[in-house]
Amino acid sequence: MEELIELHNPEFSEKDIKWIKFFAEHEKAPLKPVFNLKGFIFSWFYLLYKKAYIESFAIIIVSLLIIQAAFIAHSFLLLGLGVILPNLAVGFYFYFMFANKMLRDIENCGKPIDKECLKSKGGTNIYAPIFGIIIVVLLFWPIIYAKISKHDITTDQNKYINKVEKALK
Repeated sequence: MEELIELHNPEFSEKDIKWIKFFAEHEKAPLKPVFNLKGFIFSWFYLLYKKAYIESFAIIIVSLLIIQAAFIAHSFLLLGLGVILPNLAVGFYFYFMFANKMLRDIENCGKPIDKECLKSKGGTNIYAPIFGIIIVVLLFWPIIYAKISKHDITTDQNKYINKVEKALK
């Protein structure tokens, strides 16, 4: 951390100085969760935009596991949790996740810290969330197409299970 503060020179922008002060203040004190509205609304897409790829991937995996458990347990409560949990996690812990990303980037840039390396790892990437949206649309395309064209996409096994469940009720 001392090396990062030593990098403070006239070439740094105000944003660089803000982050140096942020890390200097929070080096010993734990980070407190602060609500981030953009992170809450856009969830893992916002993490992708901020180049926090590992954190975004972790949020996606946890969310998909909860949603899968909801489908297995036929639980709308778990389904709602799987949908809202990533938004809450990113909304409340965005700064913590972003600080982890920044510290990881600092470690990856070596000693002494290469300013150009640090600048290349920071910033935003508009193409990552666009790619994420394309992946989501491709994953849900069979369902979207079935709804648009009014086709029945349930399998014979699902139809049988639905009949059995109706008979048991």
